[in-house]
Amino acid sequence: MNSVLLRLYPAGFRRAFGDEIAESYREATEGAGRRARLRETADIVAHALRLRLGVGSAHPGGRLFATVAPFALAATAAYAAFNLSASVADWYVMRMVGTADRMSPLITLMNGCYLLTLIGAVVALAGRYLPGVLCAAAGAAGSSTTFLYPVWRMPLELRWELVGFLIAPVLVALLPLACPPDLRPAHRVRGPAGVVAVAVWAVLVVAAVAVIDPLGIGLLLPWRFGVPLAAALFLTGRRAFAQIRTTAQLVGAAAPFIVTLYFSGWVQSQEILAALGALAVTAVALRLRRGSGSDTVNPA
Repeated sequence: MNSVLLRLYPAGFRRAFGDEIAESYREATEGAGRRARLRETADIVAHALRLRLGVGSAHPGGRLFATVAPFALAATAAYAAFNLSASVADWYVMRMVGTADRMSPLITLMNGCYLLTLIGAVVALAGRYLPGVLCAAAGAAGSSTTFLYPVWRMPLELRWELVGFLIAPVLVALLPLACPPDLRPAHRVRGPAGVVAVAVWAVLVVAAVAVIDPLGIGLLLPWRFGVPLAAALFLTGRRAFAQIRTTAQLVGAAAPFIVTLYFSGWVQSQEILAALGALAVTAVALRLRRGSGSDTVNPA
């Protein structure tokens, strides 16, 4: 095993487990092809970096990211579904009036990125975690990149105002990568057919939202965002909510939604303050509940 890989680990961990890691790496790569060696090397690098950054499964940071990951995926899926449904609704209206052929290739590319993000996030929530997260992150990066062309043509001061709009969805989509591998959400759907069914279900939800309200009348009530969000939260499952036991975990789970809602333009600063106030009240109630539970003495 390359000594450089071992040096990536903290010194104490390297002294205690260095020989074991080197032997495991040797057994895994002996007689293996280049692809397998690269995969094992990537696993070693990722594990070492997690230990260096304190986000392994044995660290509080790692457990925090494990709790936040499914909610970041739900926020990513909901945001992609909202943008995709709005774009599909616009195309539907333009088709009704005969102007659908004027859609630019840039919009088509953007819609493809939104679709990739949506399917990736849903697949990750269904249980194919790493491929789904990578697809969601690639789609989010792609959709933000397609915005660079129209944004770059704006005045300089307006460009900087849109930096958060471009970066926030990518950061939220990348957040699940910080979840330790041994703490990733359990498989919600078994078998490839089930995963495909869930992906098709997500696309049908987007199509239904677009067709039911093509003119955006429902924008007065944010149901175009609310319906995909409710569907994504349903897919996260009850276990994800049960993992929220501390104030930090509650804040972390809520953060992707607050960030997404703010930078998508759904809520303004005043509404963000109200949401933060409600979050603070919920955190206090959670702490009081945990405190009262710990003070209760079991007579048995």
